[in-house]
Parts: sequence; structure tokens; C-alpha cells
Amino acid sequence: MYRTGLIAIICLASLSSLWSAGLDWGIKYGLGSSSLHGDDKNYELRYDIYEHAATTTDLGYLRLRAQKNEGGISQNAGVYASLMLTRKVDSVSLHTELLWQRYAFSHKFQGAPLSTNNLLLASTFADTLKGRIDRTVDYITLPIMIRLNQELSEEKKQNNYQGAFVYLGPSFSVKLDQNNNSHNGIKALEQDVDNFVQDSLSDADNSSYYSSTRQNSGSDKLTAFKTDLVIGTGFTLKDIFNFGIGKDEFVFDFRFTMGINDLGDNSVRNAITLRSIMFSIGSRL
Repeated sequence: MYRTGLIAIICLASLSSLWSAGLDWGIKYGLGSSSLHGDDKNYELRYDIYEHAATTTDLGYLRLRAQKNEGGISQNAGVYASLMLTRKVDSVSLHTELLWQRYAFSHKFQGAPLSTNNLLLASTFADTLKGRIDRTVDYITLPIMIRLNQELSEEKKQNNYQGAFVYLGPSFSVKLDQNNNSHNGIKALEQDVDNFVQDSLSDADNSSYYSSTRQNSGSDKLTAFKTDLVIGTGFTLKDIFNFGIGKDEFVFDFRFTMGINDLGDNSVRNAITLRSIMFSIGSRL
């Protein structure tokens, strides 16, 4: 609750500051790539199968490990605001944004061997599987950064190029949603396990039946809060598109975002982080 309240206060302060005097602000959209790092990079899919008769006993397990972790397309969109703090030869400003950001990554199984410790399970399920698990995670993100800006003379400002900048700072995020989608052999395995359990329930011999539990790993469920370090650089151009949007001044920036805290919200293989590389275009309003 404390972290939720703190982030809410910072968001409200950022939004109210957009109407303060002396601020540059606008809208932006970014596109890039994201990736998973840490313990769950080689994701392990595991089902534990139980037999229920007079007592409940472990029948065995089905275990499958991904051979490859693949990044996906990352996006963000929102508003930004910059407040100048000092100005000499160049200037220093406080830069903040309020963004929706999506991370995407996949676990790929390329002819992965399915291991088990039970002969019945070994004869029932396929030896190898090929498929993937796609994941997307959406956040509301609030970067708060110090930005060093190149200042130009009034004569040079008459040109298209309006100066470059670099920035650094933390980013705080609240998770909105997470989607996990299985494909091909992985989706088929889920259905086969379910059929195996259902067939035992409808069997004429109802003295025993089976159940299954899927063991959740780190990236199956991510924590509600995320903290990152953001490093970036960019430049500003004006009068290049003649779109008539705002001041016809556009900001281009390239940034690297690196997770700081562990994100896995499970007891197994939870030391994982997300990273992204983004290229963004913003329009000053």
C-alpha cells in the first residue's frame, strides 16, 4: 500500500506540473525491443500428476525446458514534461514522463525432450515437443530523470536542429496486465494433460482417478511493482514535417531501460528482470 500511494502521489504531481509556467511538454510514442534476463531465461514447464484412491500419492511429473528465450516488440506512449533547473553554457532540467509501456518476450521449445519418472506417463505423452509460450506485460510507468541539454545561440536556433541531450534516472512502474499464451506443442501438452485427468474421472473403474498441478515459475506471474534505471540520449528538430502539430518541434530519443528489482512472484526461479531498448518520437505541445 505504501508503494502504491507513493507512486500515485508522484503521478498526480507530474500531471499537475504540466500546466505550471516554464515547462516544455508534449506527447510521445516509442517502439523497440524487450527481453527477459535472470533465472527463468531457460523456462521450465512442469506438471505434477497425483493419483487419488484410498490415499493421495504422487504418480509422477512431466518436465520440459525451453532451449531459447526470445525478445519481443516493446512499445510505449504517453506524455512528457521538462522543467529547466539551471542554465549556463548548457542547461540541466528535470524530465518526467507518464507512459503506458508494454514488454514482450517468448520461451521457445525446439524439439525439447519431455522427461518423466513414471512409465505410464512416458507411454502416454510425446517424447519431444516443439512450441512456444508468448508473454506480454503492460505497465503504467513514471520515469524521473535529470537531463543535460545542449544550448544553442539564437542564430543557430533558426535552423532545424535545436540541440541534443542526455538523461539518466529511475523509473517506477505499476503492472496493469500480463498475458501468457501457449502455442503448438505446448498448447497441445496442456490439452493432453487435461484429457488424461478427465479420462480417469470418466473411467468405469472409479476407485481411483488422477489430478494435475502445473508448477508456476518466475515469469508465469510478475510482481505488481517494478523499478528500473533509464539511460538515454536524443535531439530536437523543428519545422521538418510541417504537420502543424503543436509547435512543429519534434523530439527523437533512444533509451535503454534496465530492471533493478526481481520480478518473479513465485517461489521458483524468481530472480528475473526485464530490459528494453526504445526509439521514441515526441511532439512538443
